[in-house]
Amino acid sequence: MILVFKISVNISSIKEVRTLTKNTPKEYYMDIKISSFPRGENLFMGLFSKKKGISVQTVRRLPQYLRVLYDRHAYGRLLVSSTELAEETQVPPIVIKKDLQAVGAPSKMRAGFKVKGTIAAIETFLGWDNLNKAFLIGAGHLGAALLGFSGFKNHGLEIVAAFDTHPERVGNEINGIHVYHTAQMKSVIEEKKLQIAILTVPVAAAQGITDTLVACGVKAIWNFAPVKLNVPPDVAVQQEDIASGLAELCARLKAK
Repeated sequence: MILVFKISVNISSIKEVRTLTKNTPKEYYMDIKISSFPRGENLFMGLFSKKKGISVQTVRRLPQYLRVLYDRHAYGRLLVSSTELAEETQVPPIVIKKDLQAVGAPSKMRAGFKVKGTIAAIETFLGWDNLNKAFLIGAGHLGAALLGFSGFKNHGLEIVAAFDTHPERVGNEINGIHVYHTAQMKSVIEEKKLQIAILTVPVAAAQGITDTLVACGVKAIWNFAPVKLNVPPDVAVQQEDIASGLAELCARLKAK
């Protein structure tokens, strides 16, 4: 099952929380929020829309509904109306009804959608109801911060291994996750049966590592390197372009 989500990172919030010694790698944490999906074509979402007949736009809206549903569930609510969801998400009620019906959300006539059942329906559709094991390549500042984010497990993703070439990182642990040398990728991927990779490496190394990942049978790559990766049609790539996001934010700020 392939996961569908977007990560928003606050780069300025990356902070070192442990001093580096010869045998002890740095640990970092950062503000990370998993929310709705980025604009533009998304191969992960495309796979869902083709397989289940649901549009990319619908998939983008599902996490917005989930945030409201989680809140209502925490307060013991059993039902929620499309009107209430619309007030929280700014999505028209008729669109919400169609979206939730498309993923099989249970409802009660003239009363609304069942909160617990709707949460389960959306999580199952997005693949957030099962933990999918992933690994990370490039355990620098950004990579280490991602390794320290425990919230991935709430969205069906568990990072179980990391890879790097830096001698002060290889052989140690970052936020409890062992860092292997990149030369060990093939054996570790096969041993742990991993198919999801998170790429946080320099641009110059990105395509070469991607070729290795494809050869190892990896089927999904979450790419944080600012470069377009060339992969076969059966390999899904989610591109996170932090620079583009920052440029858009600055342009919007300037326009105010």
